[in-house]
Amino acid sequence: MNEETVMEESSSASYCGSANGTERRFAAVEREVAVIGSNYATKEDLVKLESRVQDRLSRIENTMSLIENRLIRWYFGTSVALVALVFSIGKLM
Repeated sequence: MNEETVMEESSSASYCGSANGTERRFAAVEREVAVIGSNYATKEDLVKLESRVQDRLSRIENTMSLIENRLIRWYFGTSVALVALVFSIGKLM
């Protein structure tokens, strides 16, 4: 073999190695893109999430309404009791 043949073979071998390295890098990029793509939310996922949030908000609103009614009843009962107490103390004096 002469020197030119060796140079050609080594350059083609390094080119194949480089292409193989490029293919591996492209494969790694493809895997990364697939992982990123699998982590995205779809419109269907967003619709499901929105319905769950709406459901939870309506339950919270119902609970708050019940608490509000209960507080109003306690406030009214306490006010009536205080008024009765003030009038009874007024009668005793």
